[in-house]
Amino acid sequence: MQDVANPILIDQFYCDSPTTCQNQTSAVKISQIMYRNITGTTKSPKAIKFACSDTVPCSHIVLNDVNLEGKDGQVEAYCNSAEGFGYGVIHPSADCLYSHDDKGLDQSYKSETGHDEL
Repeated sequence: MQDVANPILIDQFYCDSPTTCQNQTSAVKISQIMYRNITGTTKSPKAIKFACSDTVPCSHIVLNDVNLEGKDGQVEAYCNSAEGFGYGVIHPSADCLYSHDDKGLDQSYKSETGHDEL
């Protein structure tokens, strides 16, 4: 990716309207998503953004070897009601995503990633 606006994005509050939208209270369940081997630059200060619903949180999001640099400065990760983990190189750090509870993580998913800890 080169000079993109939203390199990694989940936005359950998205609203396609020219006027201000109300806060969304319902959403589709998003789970077991993997972002792997992603490199590049971004225009946005939020290179990683997981804006998930408080009522239907995102779960089991995995980042593996993600390296995003800011074209005009530092970048950060933002998480709301999202849990998961990262391994390998993760830049910017997505500490907001990390969870230490893997009770609901499907065993086949853990086997595919080769990662037993969150």
